[in-house]
Amino acid sequence: MKQTFSILITLLISINGFAQCDDIDKLELGGTYLSRTRNYIPFEVKYEGKIEKENTFYPYDLKNIEEYSTYILLKTKEYITERAGIDFYNKLEMGQFQVNFLDSVKAEYDNPKLYELSNYNVTYWILFTYRNKGFEYAFGLEFDKDGKMVSENKFPDFSLNPEFENLIEPCIALEKVKTDERFKDKEVDFIELAYLDEINSFCWLISEDKDVQMAKIDVSDHKYHKYEIENFFVNTNTSVIEKISTQKGQVIYCTFKDIFPADKN
Repeated sequence: MKQTFSILITLLISINGFAQCDDIDKLELGGTYLSRTRNYIPFEVKYEGKIEKENTFYPYDLKNIEEYSTYILLKTKEYITERAGIDFYNKLEMGQFQVNFLDSVKAEYDNPKLYELSNYNVTYWILFTYRNKGFEYAFGLEFDKDGKMVSENKFPDFSLNPEFENLIEPCIALEKVKTDERFKDKEVDFIELAYLDEINSFCWLISEDKDVQMAKIDVSDHKYHKYEIENFFVNTNTSVIEKISTQKGQVIYCTFKDIFPADKN
């Protein structure tokens, strides 16, 4: 499944001299920054004071909640280093620190009472970007008020897979999938770095392009057409296809004339 906020990093590929191959331009930022709620206040370290956005002042400075954030960030570092090691932690860049409120409390950025977090049942969502050999992977971790991680695992356990950061190049994964009989007559939509907790490893996720299927049917009836695409997960350490998942969906096609019909007069 293609993740929200995914971006092409073709320029980064050429700069770092990655192996070039067909469809390497479809390499995208893996993972996702999305949290489970929209009822939150975001904070960032790099901003001081307030930033005006769309005529509303958003207090982004993490110092506003330093009494709480310092402890949570300490517990975050402990969790990450215990699971994946200090080298992995040092490759991370923190993008944002979100305070999630219950739906019964409206998250208002300009309400200073909400910064007294001990008065509320909140959780903390910390967003990270992992970079390795020019590849990028985005993930978020959620912690409760006591600093316990309460979201799912997003990266490997070093003690069970000490080689997890030795990533094969995406061209190897692309070749592996393209030569597999199960990919016959298919084309690549995108490729990104993903994590499979069941095998405790990063994988290259290669997703099938649904437009190849749509091109084979008549979509001029302006009705929804169902499709199924397959996502191939290639182990970034062994180049083995570990999993193939099926994603179902439906799409309706319309032309410019359908949206803006010609004047019949």
